[in-house]
Amino acid sequence: MTSLHRNSLPIPDDLAVEIFSRLPSKAIARCRCACKLWSSMLLREDFTDLFLTRSSARPQLLFACQDHNRNYIFFSSSPHPEEEENSSSPIILHVSLVPPTSYLVVRMACVMELGRDLPLVDNYLGYDPVSKKFKVLSMERSKISAKHQVLTLGTKKLSWRLVQCTTAHYSSNKWISISGVIYYAASANRSSANSMVACFDLRVEKFSFVNFGRAMHDSTTLVNYNGKLGLLMSGDAPGENISTTSKSFQLWVLQDAEWPKHVYILPPSWKDVVTKTMCFAGIIVGTNEIVLAPLL
Repeated sequence: MTSLHRNSLPIPDDLAVEIFSRLPSKAIARCRCACKLWSSMLLREDFTDLFLTRSSARPQLLFACQDHNRNYIFFSSSPHPEEEENSSSPIILHVSLVPPTSYLVVRMACVMELGRDLPLVDNYLGYDPVSKKFKVLSMERSKISAKHQVLTLGTKKLSWRLVQCTTAHYSSNKWISISGVIYYAASANRSSANSMVACFDLRVEKFSFVNFGRAMHDSTTLVNYNGKLGLLMSGDAPGENISTTSKSFQLWVLQDAEWPKHVYILPPSWKDVVTKTMCFAGIIVGTNEIVLAPLL
């Protein structure tokens, strides 16, 4: 074979990229190891953007659970089930095991990068779509806004840097990252319930705050609803989770510093579907289906 044949594909590059973008992620990983030409093509930024765009159009369910010793977290994914044409139920329920808090996942990601354990802090992992980098926001859990630090992952020299926050508050383990902003539930003092949401812009690394105007239920979960921050919570007595006796649940969506409320009434067959106390695991982006899991 000539050098030209050894270092080129028999099809145009743009067509090869189109084919690769339709493969599953495991196949992409194998193809990167096949040859230098494929590796360089699949590591290009434009291919990554195309692959992520195509992947978001094919929703996947991500399952995560811990072992009994709490030393490891196991992940697996499966294709999102197609909606049945004859389905008349207004509620689609997916039940799976999930970790007790998202803090464990973020802690694991930071330890892998830093090679050391972290102090007792709240850590939030987010992605900045402008710089295309992952960042970690960290603060001491037992103190009121005492120390905020940011770490950019994937850099050659990892180092924490201090960021300023003028609003005193306590952080929590209820958080989510949406479109370059980390949101987490917060409170003005240690003894009160969460009643506001802290917003940390990953690009400019600055804080802002939005008042919720009332105490959040213990069942509250922060979700991504059509690219906007949503608060899912039980519609029954404050503090209660979803159970067989539940009548409804609520979704509050942040729009221009306001919180429009959506109330969903559970069907009578609900008590026959659920056998345990449930918690909100999140919302499937793209389909807006609400996922619940047994409360561990």
